[in-house]
Amino acid sequence: MENVCEIPKYVLFNDEEKKLAEKHFPASTRGFIRIGEKKWTMPYRFLEGGSAVYNSKPRPDDTWVASFPRSGTTVTLELVWLVANNMNFEEAKTRSLHHRFPFFELDILTGDYDDSLTSQTGKEIVRLNPEFSDKLPSPRFIKTHMPFELLPNLLDTGCKVVYVARNPKDVVVSWYHFLQLIKGLEYQGSFEEFCEYFMKDLTNYCPYWTHLKDAWAERHRSNLLFIFYEEIINDLPNVIKKVAKFFGKSYSEEEILKLVDHLHIDNFRKNPMVNVPSLNPDETVKPNNFIRKGKVKGWKDFFTDEFEAKYDAWVKENMKDTDLTFPINFIEEK
Repeated sequence: MENVCEIPKYVLFNDEEKKLAEKHFPASTRGFIRIGEKKWTMPYRFLEGGSAVYNSKPRPDDTWVASFPRSGTTVTLELVWLVANNMNFEEAKTRSLHHRFPFFELDILTGDYDDSLTSQTGKEIVRLNPEFSDKLPSPRFIKTHMPFELLPNLLDTGCKVVYVARNPKDVVVSWYHFLQLIKGLEYQGSFEEFCEYFMKDLTNYCPYWTHLKDAWAERHRSNLLFIFYEEIINDLPNVIKKVAKFFGKSYSEEEILKLVDHLHIDNFRKNPMVNVPSLNPDETVKPNNFIRKGKVKGWKDFFTDEFEAKYDAWVKENMKDTDLTFPINFIEEK
């Protein structure tokens, strides 16, 4: 029998944090915890299903795409899958990305909601969790937002991991919109209130900065490719070539341009194989809202000058101890 390690120690939200969570996420029935040495915010359900995540056994021929949520994950999944699968556009056009690249820990995030939904509708719910992934044939393609601390077996297996990062202004805008749509969470509050909440590391998968810095620190591993969403938007052909090299592939300029067109935001948003929130019959996200604007510097439409100054100060404080740099200047000079 294989050794099973206990999940890291956790603490409940303190009274102030719990009060904020109940205000902004009234639909969340059991609240949130902070877990591990770096105090990752996770739903309470992690205490029930988190052991399978923490003790997961990635395979050497796996491909994982990891990210903090709303960092350009979906376009990265499609890019990686097509590059790794010899530009098989025919399958990509007929088989949902959720089936080709299942979300490893989705059950932990939406499980309470799905249980309730199943009892009301009687329809079968596909549970995306480590047990589901274990049954998949190799080579597997798996999406995750889990930080590396909570996936301790991932990097040392030799499997390929692509980590995509996005600047914290666009992330918080996209995360704000997305969490309003998640059934069972449904954020209530203003954008500035959400930013304050985010800066206190109270949304799932936070701390944002630790998530990125931990991946950045591992970027020299031969089996980890660290890319930026801003690169995908501004220099997609070279990103495709970089990903192709990572997978030992070589493609013609014509094939690369075909993939560029396939991933263009106007085409991507209209693609029913990627712009769907779930593979379940009753969605956990409102349909056709999964892919948003897909642009860089969209934050300018949401930040007031006064609040932007406050957010920029938080950004600068968190970047003092790292050589992590983004491909764009997202802190405007005043």
